[in-house]
Parts: sequence; structure tokens; C-alpha cells
Amino acid sequence: MIRERLVVGGVEVISIVICSVDAARFAAISARYRQLLAAEPHEIIGVHDAKSLCEGYNRGFQQSTGEIVVFSHDDIEILTEAFAERVKRHLARYDVLGVAGTDRLVGPGWVGAGPPHLFGQVAHRNRLTGECSVYIYGVPSRVVSGIRAMDGVFLAFRRSVVERLRWDDETFTGFHHYDLDMTFRAHLAGYRLAVVNDIPIVHESRGDYGPEWEVHAERFIQKHLHNLEVMAPRKFQLSFVATPTRDDLLEVMTPRYWTD
Repeated sequence: MIRERLVVGGVEVISIVICSVDAARFAAISARYRQLLAAEPHEIIGVHDAKSLCEGYNRGFQQSTGEIVVFSHDDIEILTEAFAERVKRHLARYDVLGVAGTDRLVGPGWVGAGPPHLFGQVAHRNRLTGECSVYIYGVPSRVVSGIRAMDGVFLAFRRSVVERLRWDDETFTGFHHYDLDMTFRAHLAGYRLAVVNDIPIVHESRGDYGPEWEVHAERFIQKHLHNLEVMAPRKFQLSFVATPTRDDLLEVMTPRYWTD
């Protein structure tokens, strides 16, 4: 475990916890977080030998000191320079933030309920061409409240939430469904979850839905069956916008109709 710290007394600390086995990726995302949090007391905690994301996140959290704790994938790029201000402002109103999620959970995938119950936006980069495709789930406003479960590519918590709930490293022993379980339990416990659309990110991975995903999906269903809404998953075609330049990407991910 590597721990990098910058703490200023008397000011709320932001902790960043990242599980990564790729030294180059960890260096890149750490440099970006240092840049975004240069004016803030913060710490970056890297876990490089996690047995699972739940196990690694629990271990990283134990080493953290921040009242705001961000759990981040190592293969993302945060586009907005206003990252720190927006995270702090949104967590003054909510307990858990994510960039994609749903207000209706019907199964082991947060997209199962389909529109109009999906919210957020995430860009994916083509590593060969450099072009990004923005997948738009629902961006009616800067912040969408009433969320029940979220994707784990980026999650920010008030510390008290993680202290109470912890990541379930006994049930979810791999790298799937850790996020759905944690955020859904936070919803069930009465915490306020929100999808924030004004923290645009680029994700280098589109996910892996192979046999391990299926194993943990079944574990998730067994654990949460009685709290899931009864509804057949909807089939739908997700929309995306191709963006050849960074300026174009930012324009697509910052709708002009946001007034709040």
C-alpha cells in the first residue's frame, strides 16, 4: 500500500482511494487529482494488491483521514477544473455522489430499469483514434436526487456513511457488484444519493460482463431480492455522441439548459 498525504490543520480533508495494479495508470490519475486538489488539504491512498475492490477499498479507507472520501477507478480522467468546489458543494446536500445511476433498481445491473430511470453521463475513449463517445443516460440538471444505486467508476462519500456500512468484502470477493451493493445499501439506510452531471469524466474501460460478473450478480440477487422492485428489465438502445476534440467533448457534457 502506498499512501501520499497533504493535510492542513483545521480544514476538511479530501481522501482519494484508488485500487490499481498498473503503475502508469496510478501515476497519471494521482497527478490529475493532485492538480485538481492543489488548493485543498488532501491525501491519495493507493492499494496495489487488493484481493477484491471491496477488500481494497476497506483497507484504503482504514488508512484515510478525510471527511470526504472518494473511491476512484485508476483509468479515468476528470475533465472539470472545478472538481473540488463541486464535490464539496454537492456533499453539503447529499451523502453519496456518483456520475451514473438509477432511481429504480430491478436487478443486478443499475441500467436494468431503463429510461426514464437512468441518469448521468460518461465518456469512453477509443484508444486507437483518441475519439470519445459520450454515453448519455439522463442529464436533466446538474444534480439528480432520489437515486437508489450507482456505478462505481467514481463515488464520493461523507465519511460517516462508509464508517457505518463498509464495503461487503465477504459477499463480493471480486471486482463486480461492489458498487451496486454499497450504494443500494446506503439508499436503504436512508442516506441521500445523487448523480452529479457537472463532474464529467472519461473512462478508458467499458466493463467486463463475463462469468465472474454473473457469479456476483447472483450473489447480489440473493442478498437484495426482497428490496428490488418487481419489473422485467427493459431492452433499450443507449444513445451516445461521438466527440473528436476535447472542446467538443466538454460542450456535449455541459448542456446549456442547466439553470440551477
